[in-house]
Amino acid sequence: MLDGQKSLRTARPIICLVISLLFFGLTFSGAQANLAPTKKNYKKYSFDVPRGLKTQVDFWKNIYSKYTTKQAVIHDMTDLSVVYEVVDLDPKNSYSKNERILKKIKAKYKSVLKRLGRKKGAGKLTPIEKRITRMVKGKYYTASRNIRSQIGQKDRFRAGLVRSGRYMDEIQRIFRQYGLPQELTILPHVESSFQLNAYSSAGASGIWQFTRGTGRLFMKVGYEVDERSDPILSTYGAAKLLAHNFKALHSWPLALTAYNHGLNGMKRAKRLYGDNIVRIVRFFRKRSFGFASKNFYAEFLAALDVVRNQNKYFPGLTFDKPQPFVSVEFKDYVHINTAKKYFKMTRDEIAAYNPALRSPVLNGSKRIPPGFVFKAPSEKFSNLAYNYKRIPKTQRHSGQVRSKWYTIRRGDTLSGIAMRFRTSVSKLKMVNGIGRHNRIYKGQVLRLPDWGNKGYVPPPSKIRTAELRTKDVVYNVRKYDNLSRIAQKFGTTPATLAMANRITDPNTLHPGQSLTIPKSIVVAQAVKVSVAPAKVTAEKRRLVIKKHEVPKPKIKKEVKPEPVRTAAAVFRNKINTNRPGFSPVSFADGKSDERQIGIIQVDFDETLSHYAEWAGLSVKELRRVNNLPGKKKIHLNQKIKVALTGRRASYFTRKRQEFHRAVQEDFFNNYVVNKTLVRNVVKGETLWEICNEKYFIPFWLLSNYNPETDVSSLRTGDSIVIPIISSS
Repeated sequence: MLDGQKSLRTARPIICLVISLLFFGLTFSGAQANLAPTKKNYKKYSFDVPRGLKTQVDFWKNIYSKYTTKQAVIHDMTDLSVVYEVVDLDPKNSYSKNERILKKIKAKYKSVLKRLGRKKGAGKLTPIEKRITRMVKGKYYTASRNIRSQIGQKDRFRAGLVRSGRYMDEIQRIFRQYGLPQELTILPHVESSFQLNAYSSAGASGIWQFTRGTGRLFMKVGYEVDERSDPILSTYGAAKLLAHNFKALHSWPLALTAYNHGLNGMKRAKRLYGDNIVRIVRFFRKRSFGFASKNFYAEFLAALDVVRNQNKYFPGLTFDKPQPFVSVEFKDYVHINTAKKYFKMTRDEIAAYNPALRSPVLNGSKRIPPGFVFKAPSEKFSNLAYNYKRIPKTQRHSGQVRSKWYTIRRGDTLSGIAMRFRTSVSKLKMVNGIGRHNRIYKGQVLRLPDWGNKGYVPPPSKIRTAELRTKDVVYNVRKYDNLSRIAQKFGTTPATLAMANRITDPNTLHPGQSLTIPKSIVVAQAVKVSVAPAKVTAEKRRLVIKKHEVPKPKIKKEVKPEPVRTAAAVFRNKINTNRPGFSPVSFADGKSDERQIGIIQVDFDETLSHYAEWAGLSVKELRRVNNLPGKKKIHLNQKIKVALTGRRASYFTRKRQEFHRAVQEDFFNNYVVNKTLVRNVVKGETLWEICNEKYFIPFWLLSNYNPETDVSSLRTGDSIVIPIISSS
């Protein structure tokens, strides 16, 4: 059910939205404190199959134990007893080709059902019509809209059973610690088949398939460390979430369904239909309570039966053995190369024993943070703390490597950006997945390569004698100017100009701003490149330079980026897209002299708890500043006030960029965009349906492919670009 198949896991779209909004008023630490382990032993539950769910459970048992990933079951999504056909897929075919084959087969049955619906009497039926008539028994038009395909999971479930041997003992111990039924420990078979790198298009990660919004309530989910990928650390989070759901709902069928659908949604269902899971599945109507949520408990019961009877379904299994390890908690920031040297481990070994470390740490652009519990194979170490103490103080750092991002503005070019930040165009293209056409666009966020000790310094431009002066010159920034272009005019470097004018953020440069050009810069460059000092007399300087003003240099006009005409044109040849950039935090006067109020605009997946964490504030204070009642939710594009100082503003922006960059990197590590589809929004269609029911793509990806359109307010007839994805 992974790897880009249109299955339950990729269709589970809003666990992040619903559950994270439930905890809006909590910070991460608050959530941790409220969900600590308890000695309470939850009442044992038999987990018998309810009479009204037997058909669904039998269907999923067949999916898990009979049909492989090379088979697709064409079925009715409402009545799972109706199976039209089991299609054998050619393993040599690409994902897209198999999708086209399945689409044709579903279209065939849809046509037959519509034809049956048009027939007034029994008439003469073809063999396929007779077979379908026996299965469907009326309501043909409804059935024609309910045709669905489900990929089998037998081989994947078997592999998951084998892998579970590495972790099951510890998972069961943790669930006993929280007083939870041991049957719940089989849930990763439903979610991920115990694949550590499991990742859904909805952003769920790890064996327990936590989304970022839910995961950060119980564990660390950041740019350097993502504990969702650690099978043991994420198990603590799963135990806390399940315990919390049961405490609120007092029913394991409902608590498990809430794991998929969200607690608030199940509370509403319980108010309508009580604890009866069968009635909820049949009658509860809510847009987000779709096929995945309706079938989640049935899937769990089916997986439980297969695990309990594994010798019947998968005889002769040999389970993986647990991997013994030793650990040490880091007290400082440590680079991956330092860890490799002093722990005598390869990068792959470090990644295997520490799956919570994200790629920025593993590739060396970030350091392993303090507080991280570093693990290594016990067969190689008797005392890991000794190895840590051997690390010299010079290689233990008090701070993290700062992320380097740049948001493209109008008039920027790759060469100009490379000059400004002392890097090369080739490096910029490599770390940002930019193709050979060098296509960039306004608002795009570029990741800047590490500078190293010696960065690229652009050569000084030739400066005319007329530009020599005896005093510092004040230069007024013009439209489309940037530090790189101004530095070229005066034969210096952007870094030198920035230092001379105390500029910490080149993005804040604006037309009309005055920059001081020290006389030493231009005089030194002019002497070196242009003419000998003896030939430049004071009289010539006086005649040419009046009132110490700098004449407008005649420079060659830079080639501007290719104009963008349509959303489709932007991404026609661009697969690994970058998230649109954020405007710098704008400040309004605060209520006191010590604090200022920053104004930001809410983007996809952001919550008040995110802002509170990045700004070092409480959610309560954010609500007070914005006059938001305790239960009121924030919405996309809403303007939010955040109390910030200058230092906090840069930190806030950096953390915000890292958050969205991590989402993007995780997605493109697991999925690719095969092609794009340009189509119009039909009547009654919503953003939620487009992303979660039809194309299984995240909201932000659709927004990226439609930079000129506000996808949160789509209207009938709007033209949009749909990225078609598959697993990489």
